[in-house]
This record gives sequence, C-alpha cells and structure tokens, in this order.
Amino acid sequence: MAAAKCFTLVWIVLTVATTGCAPLIANFMHVTGADLTPAAYEGLEKSSVAVVTITENSRFGDDISATMLSHAVGKILTSEVKDIELVRDDEVANWRDVHGWDQIDFAEIGRGVKADKVVAIEVLNLSLQEGPTLFRGQANIHLSVIESKSGEVLFSTDVEDFTYPTIAGGVSTSETTEARFRKLFVGNILAKRIARQFHPFDARDDFALDSITAR
Repeated sequence: MAAAKCFTLVWIVLTVATTGCAPLIANFMHVTGADLTPAAYEGLEKSSVAVVTITENSRFGDDISATMLSHAVGKILTSEVKDIELVRDDEVANWRDVHGWDQIDFAEIGRGVKADKVVAIEVLNLSLQEGPTLFRGQANIHLSVIESKSGEVLFSTDVEDFTYPTIAGGVSTSETTEARFRKLFVGNILAKRIARQFHPFDARDDFALDSITAR
C-alpha cells in the first residue's frame, strides 16, 4: 500500500512537470512540506525540555528580555515539535531564585527542574536602539542543547550579528515604544530564528521580516 501511494505521488509530480504547470508543482511541494528547510536538530521530540535564557542582565536577577525570549521560544517549540513536554517558565525561575541567578550550569538546572534536556540560549550584546531616535535590534546568540543527566552537549550553533530591521536605518522612536519594539524583536523575530533550529521552516519567511512592524 505504501509503495502504491509513493508511486502515485511520483506519477503526479512527473505528470504535472511534463505539462509545464510549475505553479502546481510549487503548490504540491508546499502542501506536502517538501519545500521546507529541515530542522538542524530533531532530538527534542519525545523529551522533557527546559528553555533557559541567559542575558548579561539575567545573571543578577530576573530580566524581561530573557523571560520574554524563553517564553516565546518555548511556545513555538510546543507548537512545532512533536511530543515535546516543556518545563514551565516559572519552575525554571523558581529554581534560579533558590540557587542564585548567577548559576549557569545548565545541566544542573535541567536536573533541578526534572528536564531531560535544556535548550540553553546565551544572548550577548543585546541592544534595542541604534542612536537616540531609532529602534534597531541586535544580538549575538550561542545556542546549545544539553542532556541534563550527563551534561553532554548534544547540539551547538551560533546566530551571530543578528539584526532587525536588516535594511538601512531602523524604526523611528516616534513610531513605536521600547516595550512594543522589544516584544517584536525579542518575543517574535529573534524567538523564531532560534526555535527554527528545531523544526522545519520556510526559508522564504526571511524576506518578509522587514515588513513586520511594531504597533
């Protein structure tokens, strides 16, 4: 039965291709997911996962950007990764309250909140403004997945010099507020860029980034 279905799909693609219907091929690939970029790391499936974000400010206490990014990334993972069990943000925060915000042993945090794995997001040089009159988000990210029990690093990558908007200039401070721009950059744009390491995504979405505004 599976072989018959596979043959049917191949026959459909070849038939459409020979009739010159490229838009139909593109639509078929989109519907089946064949045009998606695969996840860089698929090992979060069927796992209990804690998302821990470290910023320069979160080493001294709760930080709004760190909290926002952890929450947004976790929400995407819950939606896009099969059979993932996400440890609640408040459980991670409570553990760090007790053991110290400067505690950044990710494996120990994972064991403390009973997570199989930790998605560790280390944010460097996070900024929201470029000059006194423009909002422009910038950040360097080191992203890793750590097995809580052994402390082994299962996956590691960097997102360097990530900037939004990418076009010259930025968003005028007269057009939005810092809180709204933070929500857009940290809680939306940056969170999506990080989370897509763990699920298939449409690379064409990058072309639409600069059209998103903070309102």
